[in-house]
Amino acid sequence: MLRYVFQYKFSILLAIVISLLSLAPASSFPVTSLWNIPHVDKIVHMLMYASLGFVALMESRCARQCLGNHLIILLAILLASALIEVLQATVVLSRGAELVDLAANFFGLMAAYLAKRLIGGWGLFRFLRS
Repeated sequence: MLRYVFQYKFSILLAIVISLLSLAPASSFPVTSLWNIPHVDKIVHMLMYASLGFVALMESRCARQCLGNHLIILLAILLASALIEVLQATVVLSRGAELVDLAANFFGLMAAYLAKRLIGGWGLFRFLRS
């Protein structure tokens, strides 16, 4: 178990940051004109989960046929994001759960998988496999 904690250290750290941001009350965020852009929160969801998925996939250290491992990683992240949406609806009073947020998370994870397939082998992100 401890081996996985060390292997996925950046993913775990990123997941904690995303969870804290997702479960923080809406009043704790600064008011900015950026929030006036239509659907900017969905773009933020996509970017957060694309980066989390990409980092997790890069840390997986999978050598050859990784599709099964990658699907398990992405599904676990998607289930965790669904749990966060449920917690937003039930625990955090100033936040609400939206199915569209979950869809944005899914599309972010799919973008992460495509990015891993396209640029994952370039060696630029070798530090994630340390």
